[in-house]
Amino acid sequence: MNRYGHIDAMRAFAVLLVVFSHAGLTFVPGGSGVTIFFVISGFIITYLLLREREKTGGFDVGGFYMRRLIKIAPPLFLIIVIPTLIYMALGHSVNIVDFLGQIFFFLNWRYLDSDINVLPGSHVTWSLSIEEQFYLVFAIIWLFAVKSKHYLKVVSALAGIVVVYSFIARIVLYFGGATNDRIYFGTDTRVEAIGIGTLVAIWYFTHRTSPRITGNQYSARHSHAAGKNVVAASDQRTVPTLGKTYIPVTALVLYLFSLVVRDETFRETIRYSIQAIATAMVILWGLTEVRSPLGQKFHDFLQWRFLQVLGLASYSIYLLHDVLNKALEPLFEHLPRLVSLPILVVLGIAGGVAIWKFIELPAQRFKDRHFASANAKSERAKLERREAP
Repeated sequence: MNRYGHIDAMRAFAVLLVVFSHAGLTFVPGGSGVTIFFVISGFIITYLLLREREKTGGFDVGGFYMRRLIKIAPPLFLIIVIPTLIYMALGHSVNIVDFLGQIFFFLNWRYLDSDINVLPGSHVTWSLSIEEQFYLVFAIIWLFAVKSKHYLKVVSALAGIVVVYSFIARIVLYFGGATNDRIYFGTDTRVEAIGIGTLVAIWYFTHRTSPRITGNQYSARHSHAAGKNVVAASDQRTVPTLGKTYIPVTALVLYLFSLVVRDETFRETIRYSIQAIATAMVILWGLTEVRSPLGQKFHDFLQWRFLQVLGLASYSIYLLHDVLNKALEPLFEHLPRLVSLPILVVLGIAGGVAIWKFIELPAQRFKDRHFASANAKSERAKLERREAP
């Protein structure tokens, strides 16, 4: 069973929200899917870098950027760049600066007035811009912080500052008369979710062997003090607080609450925070090694292969689905929505999965062969040693 499979399932849920929303179900909260992606991204990147620091004591910044490039560039060029060039060659108008914003990840700042001119359906790259801006700054900070013996405290403090600043920025901008677009698309106003993901990664990295995660009945300190008999008893597992069923249930309640409250002040200020916290709760719940029986059944469901594939292919699905929607729109405009919507959803998902399988996976294998992180190389070496005759 994939220990992090629940995160791939969360990616699947997030991308499905976006796909159904863009397919015409405007009541589906596609924007919340973006917040979920932000939290997951902050968690994954931070945790991987923490593991690398643990293994090597440093940070390969060149390898980091190369791995990001190999991950992001192939689908981006296939789905966005090449079709945009063909679209322009056919005589359609595209704003060159907006197009460059998609390639160099500043489109969200061009999008603040919703007056961008890009390949129809490719506007979704605004969220990718925020993530890559974060990675750029975070990698620079990490390059220096990783050298300190207090690196965890340094990064925790900076992530906390980012979270607080982003939350305050939304409040100040909203009451200062800023547009909804300024709050929705701004890096400063949306980076809070990535910061929360970073804090979750730091907490998990620090406590991943503690009873709160492992479910051990006794702590290592008590076991050592009491002798071998208690060490044997420590193999017994209890459900830690984070593994209780009420954790994902509470997260779901918080998430639904963030959707049903329609007050504008709430939506432009607190909504994003609640969605990010709910996402963080589910991430931590899924990382516990012991869960209550009902929670374990839910966790097993999240390991369903279909959800796992959707999660792994979520990046390509996210980039492709609305480009495909807009391209096929003339063919479906006279059909009832009940007919066109499932067709568009299936095509967007199937196309994204195909690109993941035939473009992303080969690129990932190339990356693993030539640009794997020190941590990944170490894990692969262990695997090879176990498999050696």
